[in-house]
Amino acid sequence: MAKRRGMIQHAAETISHGFGYARHLLRGNRVAGDMSWVEPGSRPVVLVHGFLGTRGTMLPLTRRLQSDGKVVFSYHHGMLQLGSLSRSAEELAVKLRGLTESLEIDRVDVVGFSMGGLVALHAVKFLYAHHHVRRLALMGTPLGGTWMSLAGMATVGLVSASVWQVRPGSRFIRELRAAPLPAGVRLRQIHADADALCPDPGPIEGVDRERDYVVLPGGHSSLVIAQPFYAAVREFLDEPDEPARAVLSR
Repeated sequence: MAKRRGMIQHAAETISHGFGYARHLLRGNRVAGDMSWVEPGSRPVVLVHGFLGTRGTMLPLTRRLQSDGKVVFSYHHGMLQLGSLSRSAEELAVKLRGLTESLEIDRVDVVGFSMGGLVALHAVKFLYAHHHVRRLALMGTPLGGTWMSLAGMATVGLVSASVWQVRPGSRFIRELRAAPLPAGVRLRQIHADADALCPDPGPIEGVDRERDYVVLPGGHSSLVIAQPFYAAVREFLDEPDEPARAVLSR
């Protein structure tokens, strides 16, 4: 009986997270919160939203990070991320470089939600964004592709390159998975156990299974709404960097 009540409560929470996500989605891209000044020693966090998303969908994460003293930036990728993920990654790489140069800092941390994680990972692996990124958290990112892309192909496939790129087995996904993670970037995967939109593909190459592969109860929307997922992000960003290994000369 207790198990059944727990399942009902879990389902109710997941549905609630979905409504919360939809409410923030409607806020669109005109969301206040970007800052242009960083205190010495602090490191900004850049948020990258997902498919059919807006900057508004990242507002819960933005508010939590800001309340914990983080400086937060978020960008939108054109009209609901319908365009090519490769193109979006190029734009993100340029923005990351401009951000670090204008603020005169070495690197930033990045959190990519859903398809936004693919954009950020592509920028890091193929577009030299690893020079500007210290840590990358992927939240509900379809690293194995998603069969929900079939619905996208049937509806917006004629105008959207991204729905084809997230098809399981697509060239984009294969090449992204095969490319090595550049040295100096730490990667964390965070997934929801009941995520039907972007199922957990298991840890990819470059992710420490014991330390940086996290699966928590919830659905796709829970990833940016529920507190436990935020805690997994905050822990990741706050952990001190490991000391560089000394190189011994012979």
